[in-house]
Formats: sequence, structure tokens, C-alpha cells
Amino acid sequence: MLPERDAVPSRLERIGLYAGLVLAGALMWPIRGYLTDDTFIHLQYARNLSQGHGLVFNVGERVYGSTSPLWSSLIAAGMTLGLDGLTVARVMGAACTLLSVALFHRLMRRTIATPALVALGTLTWAGHAWMARWSVSGMETPLAVALTLGGFVAAVGDGRGRARFVAAGVLWALGALARPEAALLLALAAAWHVVAVARGRAPRVALLATLPGLAIYGAWLLVAWRYFGAAWPETLSAKTAGGGGLAAWAVSLGRQGAIAGATDGVLGLVLVAGLLFTRRVEPPHPARLLAWSWVVLLPALYAFRGVQVLSRYLLVILPVLEWLAWQVAERWWLGGAGDAERRRAIRWSTAVAALALIQNLGVHRFAVMPQVTSFTAGLERSLIPWGTWFSSHAPVDASIATPDIGAIGYFSRRRVLDLGGLVTPPMIPLLEREPLEEMVAELRFASFARPLFVVDRGARPLDLKHRSRYGACLEPLGAASVPNLGIARPGRVVYTFYRVNWEKYERITSVR
Repeated sequence: MLPERDAVPSRLERIGLYAGLVLAGALMWPIRGYLTDDTFIHLQYARNLSQGHGLVFNVGERVYGSTSPLWSSLIAAGMTLGLDGLTVARVMGAACTLLSVALFHRLMRRTIATPALVALGTLTWAGHAWMARWSVSGMETPLAVALTLGGFVAAVGDGRGRARFVAAGVLWALGALARPEAALLLALAAAWHVVAVARGRAPRVALLATLPGLAIYGAWLLVAWRYFGAAWPETLSAKTAGGGGLAAWAVSLGRQGAIAGATDGVLGLVLVAGLLFTRRVEPPHPARLLAWSWVVLLPALYAFRGVQVLSRYLLVILPVLEWLAWQVAERWWLGGAGDAERRRAIRWSTAVAALALIQNLGVHRFAVMPQVTSFTAGLERSLIPWGTWFSSHAPVDASIATPDIGAIGYFSRRRVLDLGGLVTPPMIPLLEREPLEEMVAELRFASFARPLFVVDRGARPLDLKHRSRYGACLEPLGAASVPNLGIARPGRVVYTFYRVNWEKYERITSVR
């Protein structure tokens, strides 16, 4: 059952919302210049779409390499109006971040009876370090989070159940076009309706609630299949190449736990303790069942598929996890309805919120800020200027093989051979057989492509030339270093740029 609430938020709840919006804005401001290479992948798709070339990375190559067709399309709409794509992406990201705070506040009000917990919970989510990190990066994560939360707000909203789940399904279908993982949430909602009808807990007409969302996403799958020849992004295959087995699953779950624990460890402990010590049990609301399934099954799916999880992949479940934690906490601390119980609940929730905020502000200050600052500076000294160099010096019909395709492709305006396989599917079988470094050293891609340039990512300058038996056919053009490739890969890497002499390659190959 859901609590009875006034339509107008209380003064304390309004203070929590306004303070949360201010806090979220304050955390976004110092990282407003954050750049990631993946942002330029979206910008490349958006630019080609706005110029009439279609939703493609390389003009003329229909490869489903974008995990967020909705995000790229929104950026493309801004570009069509003459706006700068990066600015459009950042503004939308900031707006969706603030919207996620408002939606979390609405979700809390509809499911939490204690105004103090609503205010404190909203403030805690607003201070989330991972959400702040991706807010103005130009990535699709804030949109996916807002659509996920919007769906849960609709699912627990007022009105007839069927109408609520229609709205929720539509929002989750749009969420699946922002991040493919949200398709799991849409499928879980449909499965719940089928089970509820089968068990007599819902009328048969309730199945109609799943149809609009499924129709929207199903229509996209058909369009993708006809346009790309694939219903799922090639990115999903590329990012899972080479993983599997119980040991790998355990490692993946441990890594995901570490990522989530860094920002949500305090609330996670509250959630576990509340489940262990709460005696009062009430019939679960369908939206809560969906939330529990979503929070548990998505990490399991990542582990099963061998996905190399980043913090932005988990952000679509972390606000839902926090929402569940606050619900469990209220039932735990409010053992009764008296004033003493309410005061106890407020004291405990204040302490938990303070600890959670300290945890997140610490992650923001000592993990997010240094990484954002160093990586942005490194990108501005390496891939961005080299992409511009290729634009001025490479032949128009030249292609560039590179493990990081965003800035190189966007600024060079040249065809890219993606060594990671995201937009070059023939790479994926090669990566399944051997590591990227070995595959590049052996120039395995020569069997289907002969790029004029190769970008290598190594521990030192000229690393590829030294480790490859084809070093004699690689002419170094220059090198540039990046302090780190993210929190998960903090070590220094060096990009070295080569021109490839394929005639020498043929001579070396024939001798061997």
C-alpha cells in the first residue's frame, strides 16, 4: 500500500527539493568542461544524421554502433537548428540531472509518509557523485536516469492502475532508446502484468497497459533491423567480447559492488539491515516488485554478458536502490505511529543522510574531480588536436584505425576503422580470439581493411613499433599522452600515431 499524501508538498519537503537542486547544480559547475571520447561518438552520429547521411558513424556504413539513438537524435535536432552539438548535449544533460532530482522527490513523496525522510532522501540523491560526474559530460546517462525515474513515478502515481502502467511503459520504452539496458525494465513490467493476470490479481484488460511501451520499442527494433540489419547495437557484442565463466561473473559482480558501494554504501547497509530487522510486513506494491527485480537482475545480466561495467552503466539502478532503501528505513524506524517513533526516524534518517552525503562529496572531491580534470586536459592535448591534424593532412578518402574513435572520427571527418569493434563488426571475432594489443601488433585487420593511419594506445611512445613484427612498415608521426583513461584505469597511456606502408607489409608477409 502507498501512503496517503497531500497534493501540495510540505514546507520541509519543498526545502529538501530546492536544496537538492542547488546542490546538484553546485556539483555540476566545477566539472562543466568535462570531455569524454565517447561524447564525440554521439556527436558524430548526430552530425551525420543532421546532415542527411543517416544515423551512422562512417558515412555510407550502416552499422548499429550507437547505444543511444534517442540521445543522438536529440543532439541532431539541435544541430539542425544551427546549435553547437556539444553545447546541446551538455545543456540537456544538466537539465536531465536536475529533472532526476525533481522526479526522485516526487517518487519519495508518493511512497514515503514522513516529510523529513522525503527531504533528506532527495538531498542525498542530489549529491550523488556518479550522477554529478556524467551530468555535463555530453553523455546520455542523465536522460536514461530521468526516464527510468519518470517511469517509476508514473507507476506509483494516482489514477487507475492501467493508465499508470501505460505511462510507465512508454517512459521505459524511451529509456531503452537512451540506454539499451532499460529494455530489461520494460520486459520485467510486461512479465509482471502477465503473471498478475494469470494469478487473477489483475483483470485481463490490464495486459493492454504493456502494449504502448512494447509497441514503441518494437517499432524501433523493426526500424533498426531494416536500416542496420541488426536489432541490437554492435556495441553490446564488442564490449562483451572475451568474458565468461563463474570466475569472470564473480569478478564482475565484485567490481559492480565496489562502484555502487563507493557512493551508495551507507544506504546499501541501511537497506540490508532494514530487511533483516523490520518485522512489519505489508503487501508489496507492483512498482516495488519491479524495482527489486530491476536492481537485482541488471547487475546479474552485466556479469553474465561479461560487460566491462562503468559507473554510468549502474546509474540507471542506483536511484531506484536509494528509493528502496528509504522505504525500508521508514518501515524499520517507524515501528509505531507515535511521536517518539517519528522523532527516532528523523534522527536516524538525518544521520544516514549526513553520512551518505559525506561519502558522495568525498568521492566527488577525491575521485571524480581529479579524474575529470586530468582526462579532459589529456584529451585536449592528444586525440582532439590529432583529429584536427588528420582533417588537414590526411587524404579525403583515407581511413584511420584507432582504439578510441570519438574525437578522431569527429574532428578528422575521415573514415574510422574501430579497433574496439564498436562500429567495425569484423573486429569482434578477432577480439574474441586474442587481446586488443596482440591483434593490433599482428595487424590482423589487414585481412579486410588497409587503413592509411593507425593509432596505438600503449604504455610508452612507439610501443607498437617495438612490439610488432611489422614495425618496419610503421612510420611514426608523433605521440601524445593521457594521464588516465578513467577511474577504473588510472595509469598513464600514450597514443602514438603512425602512417602504414602496406607495400612493406606485403614484402614482410611474403618473406615470412
